[in-house]
Amino acid sequence: MVDCAEVFRLLSDYVDDDLRRAVCLEIEKHLENCPDCTLQVDSVKKTIRVYREASSREEMPVDIMIRLQDVLKRARTEDE
Repeated sequence: MVDCAEVFRLLSDYVDDDLRRAVCLEIEKHLENCPDCTLQVDSVKKTIRVYREASSREEMPVDIMIRLQDVLKRARTEDE
């Protein structure tokens, strides 16, 4: 059974689709009943989508890229 701590630990691999199907199904089952984890997963997915869309249109300014990397690094550290 997957709990919130496990979802946060596997979040990166989950959104990158790098987990076995059985683990993904367990996470998805947990997400059905956990609005906090659902919000976290959705936020990460949206951040990735926005980043990809922005980077495909034009170069991201260096200062924004550095700030985004810092925020993502802090989020990963907080989840550990």
